[in-house]
Amino acid sequence: MTRTEFLRKNARAGAHKAARAAMPECWSAVNLPGGIAERKAQAMAMLFDNMPLYIGEQELVVGSRTLYGHRSEFLDRSDMEIIAMPHYLTDADRAEFGGADGEFSTKAHYAPDFGRILRLGIDGILDTARDSMERQDSPLKKGWLHAVVIAYEAVSRWILRYADYAGELAETTDGARRGELLRIAETCRHIAHRPPRDFYEAVQLFWFASLAAIVENFRWVNYGRVDQFLFPYYDTVPPEEAQQLVDCLLLKMYDGSDIKSEYFGGQEGQLNITLGGVTPDGKDAVNPLTYAFLDAAGRTRLPEPEISCRIHSLNPPEFLTRCAALSVSGVNCLAYYNDDQFIASMTAAGIPEEAARDYGFDLCQDITIPGKADFYTSGSVDLGRCLLTAMRKTPDGGAFPEFLAGYKAAIAESIRDGISQYNLRERAVREYVAGNPDFLREQAKSGALPWQAAAPLMSPLPITSALFDGCLESGTDLCWFGCPIPDRGYMVSDLVVGINGLAALRKRVFEEQRFPLSEVLAACDRNFEGQEPLRQLLWTAPKWGNDDDFVDLPAKEVIEFACGEILKYRTPAGARHLAGIHQPHPVGDGWGLPATPEGRKAGEPIPVTLSPENGTMVNGATAAFRSAAKIDPMCYQWNNCLMLQYFASVFQANSGAELFAQLVKNYFSIGGGQHQPNVVNVEDLKAAQLHPADYQDLIVRMWGVSAHFVSLPREVQDEFIARFDNL
Repeated sequence: MTRTEFLRKNARAGAHKAARAAMPECWSAVNLPGGIAERKAQAMAMLFDNMPLYIGEQELVVGSRTLYGHRSEFLDRSDMEIIAMPHYLTDADRAEFGGADGEFSTKAHYAPDFGRILRLGIDGILDTARDSMERQDSPLKKGWLHAVVIAYEAVSRWILRYADYAGELAETTDGARRGELLRIAETCRHIAHRPPRDFYEAVQLFWFASLAAIVENFRWVNYGRVDQFLFPYYDTVPPEEAQQLVDCLLLKMYDGSDIKSEYFGGQEGQLNITLGGVTPDGKDAVNPLTYAFLDAAGRTRLPEPEISCRIHSLNPPEFLTRCAALSVSGVNCLAYYNDDQFIASMTAAGIPEEAARDYGFDLCQDITIPGKADFYTSGSVDLGRCLLTAMRKTPDGGAFPEFLAGYKAAIAESIRDGISQYNLRERAVREYVAGNPDFLREQAKSGALPWQAAAPLMSPLPITSALFDGCLESGTDLCWFGCPIPDRGYMVSDLVVGINGLAALRKRVFEEQRFPLSEVLAACDRNFEGQEPLRQLLWTAPKWGNDDDFVDLPAKEVIEFACGEILKYRTPAGARHLAGIHQPHPVGDGWGLPATPEGRKAGEPIPVTLSPENGTMVNGATAAFRSAAKIDPMCYQWNNCLMLQYFASVFQANSGAELFAQLVKNYFSIGGGQHQPNVVNVEDLKAAQLHPADYQDLIVRMWGVSAHFVSLPREVQDEFIARFDNL
């Protein structure tokens, strides 16, 4: 058995869980000196100084998050609360913010620039923070920079603990493993202070930094462009040694996958790596390390990390083909991005071109720029709910163009109200950090803002923020809008439900005049109870994803209108609200959505972003590609996903990878933005429900996240199987 096979077996078995422990409930930083940020940093220091250590058999990349929140009833060590942080807010802190409690709030979704810690080393970050602290006049910013120092000194001590532990293990170990443990000890001792000298040290420091950010955020801090920031170190070790380290790194990225989440069925990790594309100066970014990560993914065959493949016209054709080979083999954790198009749309919206070329991804495949921007998120507009709003405001007897205008007006109103509310929250935080707390207090007391809008001020992120450009220099936390590129993203969501409902109304109400609009609305309000013939007429109306202009052209008009409305607005800092087309959580978001006029009942699942509604794609994948490609690619900047399902048998011939690569290439050539595939046989999915033990390695992609199919709740499994209806 190879090292990779052994470590994969241990990863699937959860061998690392033996080191996990529940954080003692008595731990507290409440009575320690300093402000909120300093006390949070001291709370994190308690974790790093006391976290149980774990170095698994044959591991070369070491370090695990082992302290989790306490659940009094837990017996299995996987059943732990993801949030673990000693209390650090005082009663006076909460009183400052009207009694609100943001102690454990985190948005996560961040993608730091881990290359920053590789370039500076921990001591370099500490020196930068101390130098900036000397120049600051603001007590709040001085305290925050002191928190950076406290936190990174604790991270350094944590790494040194691993150095000592590896040395202790080496004393009782013989043979080749003794040498490996001594090397781990030497590596950890060096990177606890200084920048890495070779690929081994770079991989290890990156891994510790990513774990530290996860400890601070609890979850969902993404890895960024790993084949770019690690590549300068790649040639310092032989290629076969570098490949082994990449295999080990991918397996470490699976460490948190089993932590319980009722909705995900486990899979609390769901973190993202970005491969390929172009460099900030516009050159082909595919390199030997890019292929090493693809090779490692083929050997580890796990649903995490997610792999986002930036496909650019400058990339060698082999890159797309190698990615496609993984997809058709059933590694359903890859997504494909039209790199030329996304860079063009971001730069057209005003993002500096060098930064736009350096984009990566957050948790749900939303574009961000590691270490420079955090687009997620200033809000969303729900096209399904806006359609119901338009129906309530439209009297019977009108024509379709007037109804369409009313629908667009409802969308515009929703966007205006959502962005206005977001802008008020951002302004309140910015004013507070600038030394004007009265604005937040006045807005909260008037009811314009909830006191919970102050949560970012109560849960700063000194570790993560230090890995973003400019935060240390300005003394500004990410939660205080410290990104150097301050643009935000606003989502157009629930769009297929909205546009299918629009098509059904156009066909059955306005053209065929089978029943008045008010009757359809009343049927939706009653969840179609006693109205099955009406519901069937709505459901059998033309549907999105079949290259039918009857549906697609109004959809194009509505989606482009929504994106254009978003782009009209600015943040309090004068930055942009960027448009993203995105609908995750098909089951979860469907639970809360009322019945809708395409014939969908209340609580039923909704489609993923631009994917056809389950059971309605009747003209095949190429028709779905053509529908999605009708949307102007310049109208969206930070997301656009078409997820499709394919029968694995279609690609079983020797040319399967080339066939799939050509499908992606053709889609991008007509303006498609992003594709997330699932290549699997539906018979295997059904068999897995009956005999889960026989299908432990069956991987599926639900939206921007993937999972082992058998770990998912039954309702999520059923929704996924329904995606194959009519294929």
